[in-house]
Amino acid sequence: MKRAFVEHTWKEIEALPKDPGVVVLPIGAIEQHGPHLPLCTDAKLAEATVQRAFEALPAEVAAWYLPVQSYGKSNEHTGYPGTLALSASTLMGVVRDIAVSLHRAGFRRLMLFNAHGGNKALLEMMCRDLRAELGLLCFLVQGQVDASRLPPSEQRFGIHAGTLETALMLHLTPGLVRQPLPPARYPRFDSQNFNLTLLPQVAWLTRDWSPEGHFGNPQAAVAEAGQAWFEEMAHRLAELIAEASTFEVAYG
Repeated sequence: MKRAFVEHTWKEIEALPKDPGVVVLPIGAIEQHGPHLPLCTDAKLAEATVQRAFEALPAEVAAWYLPVQSYGKSNEHTGYPGTLALSASTLMGVVRDIAVSLHRAGFRRLMLFNAHGGNKALLEMMCRDLRAELGLLCFLVQGQVDASRLPPSEQRFGIHAGTLETALMLHLTPGLVRQPLPPARYPRFDSQNFNLTLLPQVAWLTRDWSPEGHFGNPQAAVAEAGQAWFEEMAHRLAELIAEASTFEVAYG
């Protein structure tokens, strides 16, 4: 089965079985990732993870992947040259238009694989709206890895170009990782009530805490750990794609 959606002709798309079946849209961002990682980090991670997941997918699973949506909602990184941020309304419009096109072609399921934290809340809302508007079964998936061996400070604050993302990029595109790696940068965050990423949450911009643009410890990153995390993330995604391809809502 040809997995790349855009490599089909329109006649082939028309003839594809739509149910069961799911179309996967990888979504990333083009934004600063500190002094050591390229602007395309999130887009690269989204694209590579989806492609690796499809390599691991059983042949009988009806699923196809779209080209990566490289641009995302990245206004937390404005002020750093090179960040190309879409507004919330623009990204919502793009995702909706893609979903409408798939729906018109007869597809019933759409999975969004998101590799940029700044997109998450918006995409959660979009999945619900698309379900209500079009009847599409929509799924939102973030990369999932076991980071329990990282130090507590890295687990809490290493959320951008820290150990995890740097290790992933050292595995995937080592030639794009600039050396020497910068030292750790953790925000001074003394609140016991508010958090950066979990509710109750405070709205923040990267420049509030990191002039260099990264949160976490890049110097602890190694390619071997990145490979293990990448394979874990891709195989978990493959499992979710397989389940989503036949997922149905049902009354109890």
